[in-house]
Amino acid sequence: MEMHPPESPPLNGTNQRRKGLGTLLESSRPRRQAFADYRRFIQHKYDGFAGDLTGLTGILTGHEALAGRLISRGVFDVRGCKTILDAGCGNGRYTRFLLRCADDDAHITCFDLSQSMLHRAQRRVQHSSRVSFVAADLTRLPYADASFDAAVCGWVLEHLPDPRNGLSELARVLRPEGKLLLMVTEDTFTGAMCSRVWDCRTYNRADLRRVCEACGLRWARPLWLSRIHQIFKLGGILVELRRES
Repeated sequence: MEMHPPESPPLNGTNQRRKGLGTLLESSRPRRQAFADYRRFIQHKYDGFAGDLTGLTGILTGHEALAGRLISRGVFDVRGCKTILDAGCGNGRYTRFLLRCADDDAHITCFDLSQSMLHRAQRRVQHSSRVSFVAADLTRLPYADASFDAAVCGWVLEHLPDPRNGLSELARVLRPEGKLLLMVTEDTFTGAMCSRVWDCRTYNRADLRRVCEACGLRWARPLWLSRIHQIFKLGGILVELRRES
């Protein structure tokens, strides 16, 4: 399937070089390496020890607790959604909470580039009959248009040098007014440090919002773990998006 991303302004960190300490700390691998080579590098990275570490680091960084806070009633509420996509499901962190919060007759479809991460996710949800797994690439999703009522994409987009290739695919497979919970590493000092550890890039919040809207994903509401996180711009970019009708 060929991708034709929408026209969009240049992104900071993609076609332009940002200035400041964060830029010096941020991993240069996504910029200096050809995407095909970088994609293989990331796949092998998460197939190996780094993938094993995600269970521990999720607890230490608070991402596990964050998932439970976000995927819940009154926040990112998936009640009434019968088809749900866990995009780049990793070790199943979000799948577990989606299973807990979704209707009993809802089905959750999970994909990841790494086969090893898929196996970790399957073990975590104990091979639930309500969940299916497939190896897939975010930029070439093997699903029909308008297949899902809701989707979660957590800490995946930073492994794409240009987010439009992934966002346009997520928009395509969501139904009109379908909802998307997007979590992305932000171009802050702490985000740059995370970038160095995980060999990913960061995103500028204003730039990312413009690109989401160009891809047909309306910025419905930003989400924060706490008021402190909002004041000091901690915890990354957390936002609920809606697929335009």
